[in-house]
Amino acid sequence: MGALKQIAVGLVFAAWALGIAGPAGAEDDPCLCRDMIVSCTATPRTVIVGDPFDFCATVKSVGAVPLENIRLTITGCPNAVVAPDQKLVITIPRLAQGESHTHCVRMQCKDVGECRLTAHATDATGIAASGCICSAFCKGLPALQLEMIDTAIDRSPAGIFRLGETFMYRLQIDNDVGSALTPDMIVRFSLPPELEFVRGRAEGDVTVSGSGLAATSSRFVLRPNQRLRMEFECKVVKVPPRALVAARVKIVADPSGFELAAESESTTLRR
Repeated sequence: MGALKQIAVGLVFAAWALGIAGPAGAEDDPCLCRDMIVSCTATPRTVIVGDPFDFCATVKSVGAVPLENIRLTITGCPNAVVAPDQKLVITIPRLAQGESHTHCVRMQCKDVGECRLTAHATDATGIAASGCICSAFCKGLPALQLEMIDTAIDRSPAGIFRLGETFMYRLQIDNDVGSALTPDMIVRFSLPPELEFVRGRAEGDVTVSGSGLAATSSRFVLRPNQRLRMEFECKVVKVPPRALVAARVKIVADPSGFELAAESESTTLRR
């Protein structure tokens, strides 16, 4: 009996030494028991320049030990801007096993191209960590077409204008073969120092106002295949050393101010 008892005790000790006598306590192996998964989404995945999209990161605790003071960091991309009230770094106080927390940041595309976004989280111990990458694609408005020409004040063709003369730039904007309504837009018209804005007009309910070297339209949208015409009357106040000057017009999304399309027109000035 004494020999059998010694053998039984030896087997129990061997099982304990090999770690097969039973499950270890959760705190005995923090590397295995603290764990998380970070996943992310961009909604919508494709967005027009100037429009907002949401980047959301979800942190989920998948280990046996609750996670505490998890630091979540979101990194944007160069062609997107984040509103001032949005937080890119937050601290999640606690996540129990299986519990998750989602944090979203609203962004706006400012340039055409892919926007790659990352999220990374680490708990207070630094043992549990995870990250993710996802993308949004910022596209322009290839259907938005601009055409601007300079004409005499009676709209007849003319290529040369004299000091003191008033003439006009005529602008045509088309949502040409577009498949959707454009975002809210405004027109910004700028002149070289040799010219001075006099007055402007546009079709429909759109208005044009300005002074000096600049003018701006009121907000408008264009339906698919819709066209809008504007006119900007200008006066020649100086003649440059070189006869050629250029006026510029650009369409920007409102209220973001991101440029959607631009056009310029060269004009010859004489004494």
